[in-house]
Amino acid sequence: MNKSVWRWMMSACLLFGSMAPAALAAEETPAIEKLGEQESATMVPLRQAVESIGAYVKWNSEDKTAKVTYGELVWTVRLNEDRSDVNGQELKLAAKAEFGTEAQGALVVPWDSVKKGLQLNAKWVNDSVVPDASDWKTRASQFVVQWGKLAAQPQAEAQLQKLITPDLREATKQMSLSSNTKLLTGMFGLPTQFENAAMQDNGVHQNVSILFKTDKGQLLPLELRYNDQGLVDELFFSAVGSGGYQAPAYDNASAYKEENIVIGEGQFKLPGTLTVPANGESAFPVVVLVHGSGQNDRDESIGAGKMFRDMAVGLAEQGIATIRYEKRTREYPFQATAMPKFTVKEETLDDALEAVKWAGQDERLNKERVYVLGHSQGGMLVPRMLAQDSAKSIRGGIIAAGPSGPLEDLILTQMEGQLKRAKEAGQPEQVTAQIEAQVNMWNQQLQVIKNEKYTADNYPQDLQLAMASWWFDFRNNYGGEIAKDQKIPLFIIQGDNDVQVGKEHLDGWKEALKNRKDVEFKLYPKLNHIFVPSDKPSTGEEYVVPGNVPLDVVNDVAKWVKSH
Repeated sequence: MNKSVWRWMMSACLLFGSMAPAALAAEETPAIEKLGEQESATMVPLRQAVESIGAYVKWNSEDKTAKVTYGELVWTVRLNEDRSDVNGQELKLAAKAEFGTEAQGALVVPWDSVKKGLQLNAKWVNDSVVPDASDWKTRASQFVVQWGKLAAQPQAEAQLQKLITPDLREATKQMSLSSNTKLLTGMFGLPTQFENAAMQDNGVHQNVSILFKTDKGQLLPLELRYNDQGLVDELFFSAVGSGGYQAPAYDNASAYKEENIVIGEGQFKLPGTLTVPANGESAFPVVVLVHGSGQNDRDESIGAGKMFRDMAVGLAEQGIATIRYEKRTREYPFQATAMPKFTVKEETLDDALEAVKWAGQDERLNKERVYVLGHSQGGMLVPRMLAQDSAKSIRGGIIAAGPSGPLEDLILTQMEGQLKRAKEAGQPEQVTAQIEAQVNMWNQQLQVIKNEKYTADNYPQDLQLAMASWWFDFRNNYGGEIAKDQKIPLFIIQGDNDVQVGKEHLDGWKEALKNRKDVEFKLYPKLNHIFVPSDKPSTGEEYVVPGNVPLDVVNDVAKWVKSH
């Protein structure tokens, strides 16, 4: 696997610490009002037209019908007839469907009928479907079809350049769209049938979440992020599944108010949520919630859990506001990791401090009482946040399941644990061999990462180390060593049923900070890595079971904040 693919894989799964054990107008496109003048024909080849936007066509040679499936729409067209039906409802064609001659005998139908049958707002220009600016669904499905073709025709990437933003174009010089396509379609198959789409404006992007069925029979979920000019600014694939979340019993909707906010400005501004208590005096203390590793959303959705949302609604009832936001590598997966010197500073630290800065300018929040709560990798980075906080805006830090030692060592421990559990469970030899190969490969990479003579600009190139700048910046990170001489109070919490960051890491923090008097520690029985109770030893499989952060954890965090 070449380095660019490795680089994309690591940006898609960044990294292992928090992973669960899974008005749109195109630039340079003629104005839609002018396109009507360019339409060359009213009869169009059915298959060519509809497959270009992700519809699936099935021809029945016995009854001479073509069945076109486009999401929930099923349009049946009959040869030599001017009648058709859409989901059982009759649709009269403007002319009979027939076999054309110029299109090598393809079934041709009136373009106007295609639009009605599939509910399109588009033109037929130069043998192509050109969606109107308002038809975001057709634009998105057409883009995915074109993206899928890059697997076999990488040279076709030039055709997509006019549909993406300058920032994304620049990023694709480092990580091509075609390498991204080859990786995903190699795993899931080529997108062949549009299933559904939904659009949401998050204040930064208009996100179209789109689902395609592939030629392997699998489902491929993608998210296209459009800017306000209608150009694709990012393409996101979620490697870690989530769903099934249930709100906690302490979620009292009357106790809080939420609003969308934007953290930062410029190329990497991020959409976020401010949660403030509905009652009480203003100038609330505020906690900024900082994600663990991986392409996390603002709720830190992992499986059926949403740790940050639970914390936000629970703290609001205690009179404490929170800020949570989309992680940069989720909102900008291509652009962020295509940076020449991408490190944890760009991934996490800069945005966390932008959120702290945002908190300091809102009159509803007390700028003298701004705290950060980091989970997992975000937790181990709290001391670095405090060191980088030149304005001294952070009043205190909360470290939740934060590794006390280097992340690269933790990854090896996680892999070895996974291998051990696979063998104990009697997994097939092929499965254990694959895990063992991953362990061996990571051990080889560790020999370079740990070697102080190597840097991001000088290491064995045949190793193909993904995100070298990130690793050489973050290697041998001991949060306690950074924090031992700091003066900002800390509250360090840990679950004792954490398969990803074991409870021994709490002991590591205790040892490193034993001479400080302003640090508190607490270990919670049964809680796993996402701070959800589990009676069985955690393996990560239990993440798919709905569960919530217990109220006593929320109360302890609230009590600590109020005491400082």
